[in-house]
Amino acid sequence: MTTNILAPSGDPYGITGFQSLSGGQQLSLRTGSVPKQLPAGYVAPRWCPNIDILAVPEGRALRLVRLSGGHTIWRRTLSDGQSRTSPDTDKRSNTSHAIKAIAWNPNGTTIAVLHANGLLVQRDSTRGDIVHEAQTDIDDTVVAMEWVAGKIPEPAEDCVEQMVEFSLPKLSPIDRGQSPPCHVNAETEPPTAIVVTCASGSVWVCLGGIFTLPPARLPPGQLEGFVAVNARLDHDSASLFVYLANYGTAHSDIDQPSVSLCTVDTSILSSSLPLLHSLVPLSARLSALCLYLDNTLDALFAEATARHENASRSFLLRTFEGVLRDHGVDEATSPMAELSRLALTGRASEPTSQFLLAKLKSTKLNNWEHAGRQGAVALTRLIYQHSQPAVERTILAASRLLDIVHTHKSSTRDGAERTRDIIVRAIVVLGWLHARLDEYMTAVREEQQENQEFVDWALFTIDDLHWQNEGSRRLGNDDADDGLRPVRPEIEYNILFRFFRKTFGGCSDDTRGPQSLILNMLHCNNASDTGAEQFHRAYFDAVIGAAHVDALSIARPPTSTQANCKNDEKLFGFVFHSQALLDTARTNCGDDSCMSDGPPTCTEALKEVKLLMSQALEWPSHVLGDSLQWNTVPSLTCPMPLTSKDSTDLLSDMHYVASSTDPSGGTMYTATVSSSQHLVLLSTPSESNHEPNTARIELVVDVAASNSNAQQTPISVLALSFFDDDVLGILFTIDGCNEPFLGTLEYQRGSNSVVYQNSAQCVKDQTVNKLVFARLLKVAGASATAPATLVCNERKGRRCVAVVEKCGKSWWPFDMDNEEDSDEDSE
Repeated sequence: MTTNILAPSGDPYGITGFQSLSGGQQLSLRTGSVPKQLPAGYVAPRWCPNIDILAVPEGRALRLVRLSGGHTIWRRTLSDGQSRTSPDTDKRSNTSHAIKAIAWNPNGTTIAVLHANGLLVQRDSTRGDIVHEAQTDIDDTVVAMEWVAGKIPEPAEDCVEQMVEFSLPKLSPIDRGQSPPCHVNAETEPPTAIVVTCASGSVWVCLGGIFTLPPARLPPGQLEGFVAVNARLDHDSASLFVYLANYGTAHSDIDQPSVSLCTVDTSILSSSLPLLHSLVPLSARLSALCLYLDNTLDALFAEATARHENASRSFLLRTFEGVLRDHGVDEATSPMAELSRLALTGRASEPTSQFLLAKLKSTKLNNWEHAGRQGAVALTRLIYQHSQPAVERTILAASRLLDIVHTHKSSTRDGAERTRDIIVRAIVVLGWLHARLDEYMTAVREEQQENQEFVDWALFTIDDLHWQNEGSRRLGNDDADDGLRPVRPEIEYNILFRFFRKTFGGCSDDTRGPQSLILNMLHCNNASDTGAEQFHRAYFDAVIGAAHVDALSIARPPTSTQANCKNDEKLFGFVFHSQALLDTARTNCGDDSCMSDGPPTCTEALKEVKLLMSQALEWPSHVLGDSLQWNTVPSLTCPMPLTSKDSTDLLSDMHYVASSTDPSGGTMYTATVSSSQHLVLLSTPSESNHEPNTARIELVVDVAASNSNAQQTPISVLALSFFDDDVLGILFTIDGCNEPFLGTLEYQRGSNSVVYQNSAQCVKDQTVNKLVFARLLKVAGASATAPATLVCNERKGRRCVAVVEKCGKSWWPFDMDNEEDSDEDSE
């Protein structure tokens, strides 16, 4: 039996209102098991603003799928090892790493992901790599998150020199799977902000996605008992409309307002403050550089570890010992003694000599030398092409931040002084890190030179043994000389003997070998040791105290480009590492448990820098934080019978329609479906001299089965979403049908479908509109009982609508505009 939904004319609606982009079939989102229950705090998918890609949160993971075929581009979680702020180290990660909200950058290049532990990460849209991350204090339920772009202001005269840092070339990616730091062009790219609205009514603004302003809290008073349901910015981001509801309102008290629409002053996002123009891209640059340095140090440690495993002195001795034992050579003789004898006399015991001639030859030594040489090349590339350039750019960016703090006219002088001191400390530690990397490369070069001298000597010795053996066999005596004896290479014997001393003196304990000491310079093995942390902090205090910071003159803005270059050169004129600093640090630590064999590692230095920079960015948060203010008078209040059931089942969406006649004006539309079986539309003009209006639509349709009369049937709304400035999409089911329907409603004032009334008249008359669809479609293959959501990309000329199951199993994409084009062609 066929079920038809009737239009007001009495004829059945056509059910081909949209063109399917998947051939009428569902597309799969998951390849694994589907959860039986929906996770708490469902996060809706979001379309990319400029390409046909859908971002789908899946608990702790974020998946990007392509509209064409529904193929997965990438799927990432925090526990994939890329996050530095929040490593996956405890059982609570399943909860703390859950995704609370997502938002796309307006240019579509990155996507912001807010996790339950307050970590806000930005991922590159092409590969999913983390390019920025910031720790926030957002611990409440998130009802809305938007990423908006501000205006491009005219830079002030004192900001011209600050643009020099942004003209530096972009750093190269460490490998093909790693995205380089974003190159922010402050002259052409506007500052961006991520706006987060929580259920408690607190509004957070994270400028550039890096530093968060103090939140604007919901003011007490007439909004007591209200919670935020949704929020949306207007067209120029000057105001944030927050939709609030009071679920404790009784049904009988119809005059008591149960929903309210308030605004938050977010004009800072659309302002042209030079300070904002300078700080946002600069902080984004610093965040990206610190993350890039983290990745390069990890790559350095991995390369050094691989070289240690394949080309260390202990590995050479183990190889020599293993091959001797495998061939039954003189078990009573120590392999170390055999190698020493070979080094000092040029001869070895007869069994060893025969083995070297017949089996070993030069293969093992060549492989060992090749691994060491290739490892040294890789380490040199990582340091000179990645690590040190990143340190230099970080120092330059930090010095620009220091200039901004120094020249900013602020009443909070104490805060500025403290911030300048913090930035200088970070610059000093970065300079120490630069010198530490130089020291590391010097150690690598010296070790590789020692290794090369040993290999040259060893290969010559093997060739000489081979010549002696062949000559004795032919001529019958040990002193035979046929004129073909190998030519001894130029060998620095002091370097060669240093190789033997280090090898035989440290190889018995692998942690004291030369390469192990080099590894310890890069990586911290006891990061959780409180005593070690105290020692390292005392060491850096001693470093900063000995750096003669006052003589650097980096706090004074340069007068010219030439002076700027000379000023930058001074940043690298530090000589920090000395025994005196170690002794001073141990004395300042005052605890025997924090005694250490050497200074902090490079990883610990970078950790100190990141901590200092996070403290420095508290200053702009404090300076700019007073700009967020709630308007105490609500823009609209409306009675709507709400129950406790609506606190979980209430459906709402918001959309701002800019005025075609007044560039600064517009209307915020809010759609709500509650348990009262009514669709309530609220129309709130942004101008204070216009009154808000309300429209109620009864969620009932005329349904006629074959060979039967029409009867009114209530519908059950699964999801609703504004598609554009004209139509509202509704996903619903009716009794007796196994598949849901997708319909559109023309919602604007002045349309023939909806009649609006002012709020006071609506309370008295309770005029109810009939539900009239502009288009209707049956979603074939979808379940009428499975919860789903509705997502539209709102792109002009390419309006893609997706019906997505909340369990994350399947989705159905549709295109509205192509259908219109095909109708015109057929006519």
